Order: sequence, then C-alpha cells, then structure tokens
Amino acid sequence: MRIRSISAEVRSLAKLGSAARGYAALDAPAFVLCHIEGEDGLVGQGVTGRFLATQVADLIAGAMAEALQGEDARRIEAIGPALTARFNPRGAGSVFTAALSAVDMALWDLRARTVGEPLWRLLGGARESVPCYATVGLPGYDETELATVCKQSVDEGYLGVKMLVAAGGRSVAEDAARVRAVRAAIGPDARLIIDANCGMNLGDAKRLALMVEDCDIAWFEEPLRDNDIEGLAAMRRAVRVPIGAGQMMHGLGWFREALSRGALDWVQPNAAFCGGITGLVRVLALAEAHGLPVAHAGGWDIANAAALAGHGAGGWLEMHGAQVSLRAMLAEDLVAEGGAMRLPERPGIGFAFR
Repeated sequence: MRIRSISAEVRSLAKLGSAARGYAALDAPAFVLCHIEGEDGLVGQGVTGRFLATQVADLIAGAMAEALQGEDARRIEAIGPALTARFNPRGAGSVFTAALSAVDMALWDLRARTVGEPLWRLLGGARESVPCYATVGLPGYDETELATVCKQSVDEGYLGVKMLVAAGGRSVAEDAARVRAVRAAIGPDARLIIDANCGMNLGDAKRLALMVEDCDIAWFEEPLRDNDIEGLAAMRRAVRVPIGAGQMMHGLGWFREALSRGALDWVQPNAAFCGGITGLVRVLALAEAHGLPVAHAGGWDIANAAALAGHGAGGWLEMHGAQVSLRAMLAEDLVAEGGAMRLPERPGIGFAFR
C-alpha cells in the first residue's frame, strides 16, 4: 500500500489551572498530530510532544511528506533509516526524532488498520491489559490537598501515585514533608513515585532521597538536570531509592549508555519522543536484555499502551492528570478502569482524534 499524503498540525490543550502552579511542563500545552493516508483511503495517526511543535509539524508536512510520497507504507523498518539518512545523518537533534516518532506511530496505526488488527496484538499480544499508576501529585496543591488527591487515585485501584518535587519554589525539606504526607495518606502498600522533572542538582537530589528513603519510594524519576548519565550513576551508587529516567530521551543511544553504565533501576521510554512504536519496542528489548523493569512516563498513555501490552517486556503505564483535556479531542479513546488499561479489539493503535 502506497502513501498518498502526509499532513501535520499543532493542536493546543486547555491548561490544568491552579493544580499545576509551578509546573513548567504545562505552561504551553500543545502537541503535533500527524496523519498518513494510504492509497485505499485509510488513515493512520501519530503524535509527538509540545517541544518545538511548529518546527516539528513543518518538517513532517514539508520535507518528510515530499520524501515519502508514493512510498510503501508497510516498509516501516526501511522508512525510518531512510528518513534518518536524509534529514539527520549526524544525529543532530530532537526536532527530527520527534517528527520521526509521530510518522512512525502513524505508519504502525495505518498498518494495523489495514490488516484489521489491534496494534497490541500485531506487536505480539503479550497481555490484554496494562497496569497503571496515576500522576496526580501536582505542585499547586497544598499538603492536605495533595494527600487527598493521591489517596483518591489509590482508592480507585491504581498501583500507586506519582508526585512532583523540585517544583513550586519549595525547599528540599518542604518536599520531604509532602512526600511523608502522601505516604501516610496512601498507606504502606501503594507505590509512591517522586519526580523532579530534571530539576535538581546532584547534591540536593541525594539529600532528598536520603530524607525520604524510609517512605518506600518506588523510584525517583529524572532527578538531575539534563538526565546526566554520570550524575545518575553516581546518585544510584549513593542512595537506596531506585532511580528512573528516559521519558523524553531521543533514540537508543542514551538508553544504551545509561544501562551499560548502571545509571537506572527503571527504564522510562515514551513512543512520542523516542522514535515512535519502532523506537519504543527497541528500548523495551534493551531493558529486557539488562533485566530492568519498564514504566512509561511523560504522558501520552494512548500512544504507548499498545506496545506495552504487545511486547513481552512491557511494563507500567502512566495515567497523567495533564491528559484530561486531551481526551475531549478523541473519537477513539483508551480508558483505564480499576487501575488497568484494557486494550481494545478495534483495529489500529487504539486512539483517533476527531
């Protein structure tokens, strides 16, 4: 089946409001939506995140669309390397990988729709549902509100909750007190994850980890600026709290180095950033080879669920509070129930925008 057309557009989301105060990741809620139409009229959809969204959309709808016009949409393993050789031969940066992520995702969606199968089954069908944790611990909540919303998610059946630290101008000691409040509220059995969104230096991150290590933290997500691999490895040697990272890292290179240097306890890829479904499946295999668990992060549960269910090394799925306004745009959605995301039987990746 040949590619008839490729288009891309920037979509905007409604802001979360007061709960997101101090959370820079939500200041400009936008994303890129890619459509790939085959010669039979079927359309595949793919997404990528907000970073340099206009430039990403321009690359997809312009040079990439021209390069792929008339190409065989089924040859996904050939399309990725061909685009890389043409537009990113020296591994230069994020705009290309974000664009490739959306294109690759749309190609997999189109392939699944063409053969009339759900993508999770096409990728291997390892499980019919994926366990979920909820990211609801936003910095705009005071301590009492924070504890309440986290407990509500656990009561709804989620494996656990993620809360943000190093946000809202709070000190390390204030963050530690908030972590203790959440642990007390959710009880000893639920998983508790803390996430600094690459917002701390090594000294402060180690200090916070040591202050809360008796709270049974599932993992400390992206504690260090720039996801510095040397710093992550040093931190992992220094503290007992497990370390996770990778949600917006591009390509296999970072993951390979992080794992080979012992920088991670949890691997956290996201198909919207790491090269699409193809990239995500390769990171899952890399994690499996190193014997490490996977926990998706960075939003876009709808874009990651199929691969996490299809691949044998697939792990947990993040349900992010910031995705609420996104769901209003969907004609086909995936909805978690009882703390698990059951994958649909309908053909395709599982979601479609109106």
